[in-house]
Amino acid sequence: MDYQQNQCQHIDLIPFNNKFFCKSCGIHMPEDGSIGIKAMNFCFPGYLNPIQNLKKQWNRAVPIGSLPNEYQKQRLSLIDYMIEWSEKLKLSMNSLFLAVQFLDYFVSQKKVDPVQYRLYGATCLMLAAKSIELDERIPFISKLRRYTYLPYATLDFRRCECQIIKQLNWNLQCTTLIDWAEAVISLGIVYQQDELAQSENILKEKSTNILQQQTNQQIKQDIFKEHLDTVFKQPITAPKQINEKVQEQLIRLCVSVLKDGSYLDKDPAELTVSVVGCARKASGLKTSIPKCLNELLENVEPKFQEGLTDHFIKQVKQPTSVLGRAFTTDLDFFSLQNYKHRIV
Repeated sequence: MDYQQNQCQHIDLIPFNNKFFCKSCGIHMPEDGSIGIKAMNFCFPGYLNPIQNLKKQWNRAVPIGSLPNEYQKQRLSLIDYMIEWSEKLKLSMNSLFLAVQFLDYFVSQKKVDPVQYRLYGATCLMLAAKSIELDERIPFISKLRRYTYLPYATLDFRRCECQIIKQLNWNLQCTTLIDWAEAVISLGIVYQQDELAQSENILKEKSTNILQQQTNQQIKQDIFKEHLDTVFKQPITAPKQINEKVQEQLIRLCVSVLKDGSYLDKDPAELTVSVVGCARKASGLKTSIPKCLNELLENVEPKFQEGLTDHFIKQVKQPTSVLGRAFTTDLDFFSLQNYKHRIV
């Protein structure tokens, strides 16, 4: 999908929690005059209190207990499988995150045979799709068996589905990190007044290059230097295209956190703010959390931002398709072929 900038003029404002929001597109309008930037696909009418909505999403997070050692060893390859399956089934990123959350929660509460981890992962993907996707996108068991190539019968999928639903107490309306990130994006996390992080050395190098280029022209050098001084005293504002980069970095960070698994028990509000700050910094913005954004998120501390930044820098890029690789890293595929109830 092509990125399209929000063109709303923010004329009609509506107050929520002593803050103002645009009634047409729902973006936050700070009191200091900063103007937020966001994409068209994140524009929603501001009829509901967005701050209360965000807090409700944080409260609907599923608490994850301690995970078995065998599951922790296989968790990354399982997520790789689920990413591949969701791509084949054309499911949204929200369904993928919710499915992984269902799987983490169920395995932390119930003892599961490691051989059946993929069976439960595929079933969680189906349940997440039933909770989020449109009817035509929901992969029912027959389609799920065809796309995942798992050697299990329809009854096995039904049994797993019932177990997971009962363990979740029939409540599939949970929220994940990607939901929290999208909720914050819809309020605006990049502003036209944002400055790019450029060092003084870069500015000096630019000024000397410009001076060298202008030596052949008939402009007095002292006048030109005065012009440079006035130009470089002005803040280097971020172009509107930087919002697209921040949005892409935010999604990549969310996937990285999903795969990492060490942030499952962290506070949702602090994790959301930390991911937003890390994405802004990684996109080249000077300030990770500006004052207006900090006030919008009610001064939640980004406690994990430094750790996320280090993790994101050191992270080795993971392939999106792992067909053939994951079979050799966790379980023997040929032993699965001989598993009971196999139907070709």
